[in-house]
Amino acid sequence: MGPEDLRRILSFLPTGTSADELIVGLDNPDDAAVYQVRDDLAVVASVDFFTPIVDDPAEFGAIAAANSFSDLYAMGASPAFALSLLGFPAETLPVEIAGAMLSGAAEVCREAGAALAGGHSIIDLEPKFGLAAIGFAHPDRLFRKSGAVPGDALVLGKALGIGVLATAIKRAEASAEEHTAAVRSMRQLNRAAAEALAEYDAHAVTDITGFGLLGHLHEVCVASGHGAAVFSSAPQLVPGTDRLLAAGCVPGGTARNRSALEDAVEWPAGSDDSLRNLLFDPQTSGGLLAAVPEAEAESLRREWIEAGYAASVVGRIEERQPEGDTKVIRVEA
Repeated sequence: MGPEDLRRILSFLPTGTSADELIVGLDNPDDAAVYQVRDDLAVVASVDFFTPIVDDPAEFGAIAAANSFSDLYAMGASPAFALSLLGFPAETLPVEIAGAMLSGAAEVCREAGAALAGGHSIIDLEPKFGLAAIGFAHPDRLFRKSGAVPGDALVLGKALGIGVLATAIKRAEASAEEHTAAVRSMRQLNRAAAEALAEYDAHAVTDITGFGLLGHLHEVCVASGHGAAVFSSAPQLVPGTDRLLAAGCVPGGTARNRSALEDAVEWPAGSDDSLRNLLFDPQTSGGLLAAVPEAEAESLRREWIEAGYAASVVGRIEERQPEGDTKVIRVEA
């Protein structure tokens, strides 16, 4: 579902009823919920699951696990343990497939330093898998979406194009090399990126997932009360993205993202659907997006590159336009 669908669903929930210890919840949403246990300790929790985007069940389990931990890293938390969520058509598929999904997830949990401690399964018409991820952080050292200030540079930790590649993989249009590159990106934990970022003056942080680069940046802008500019040619792309985008490999989520937020974006003259589809492309286990002082941006980009990420400086935070102007993000050619 798109951003507007989610906002409508959440509008049915009561507000103002959270316990004082719940320092991040639905009253002030972010990438994960945060419950303060004591002055120096908070529990950070998130959950995510989805249907397979690759055929190999172990690859799918690993990708789903990495994606589930991403929200914790976006909050500055260290994963501690996870519970699995499994929907599986046990009457039509061998249970070994479910076992392989769990095995792939368990491998990524080990890489994250977290225990796969249990979970729950149901019979479903098609496989679904993910994790409820639990971690810890110091309450004073949380990353939040809401602190970006004009002049900050925006540093993105991974390449874009995962939605395009996932669609191509489903259609058997991606090459073996393109498939491998997409899986490598999705399976890569944001652990090292978050650990490096802790040494910088990160004013706002999120991770890029289903709403695409522009959708998640829009959340940062709204939470921070500012606008942003995006450099259209700056993000790195997963190999094959340009070719497959031109061939029409556009996921359904892209249209939902565009419908919800395209009016909030000022596009450069002459820009075409390819640019719009790329910047709204839904990502799975995408990179961290950090708003840091401009003077720190290049150092962070280099450090992320050295840690194995396809990092780039993709924009900057700007003052919002005059009241009444609906444009929140400017895309620069």
